[in-house]
Amino acid sequence: METILTDTIKSSMRILSKSAVIEQDINNSIAACKSDLQLAGVVNINENDALIIRAVTLFVKAEFNYQNAADRYRQSYEALKMSLCLAGDYNTKEG
Repeated sequence: METILTDTIKSSMRILSKSAVIEQDINNSIAACKSDLQLAGVVNINENDALIIRAVTLFVKAEFNYQNAADRYRQSYEALKMSLCLAGDYNTKEG
């Protein structure tokens, strides 16, 4: 279940491997992030949106403890998640 975000995340974490195991771990983290955002009240999760990409990137970096800075990435993710769930563009259905 590769998403648009998989290559973006791999690139941001400097991962060159084509390992199916690594890609599956990344995809599972992407799915977990989307679920977490939905639980917080974010209903518009567009994989092309810069803030959603940033939120997912921060979440995955925290999950993978990228550069031994999981806490920093988790705090940044939580702050961005709160902003997204309060913003009208993200917490109401389009249309």
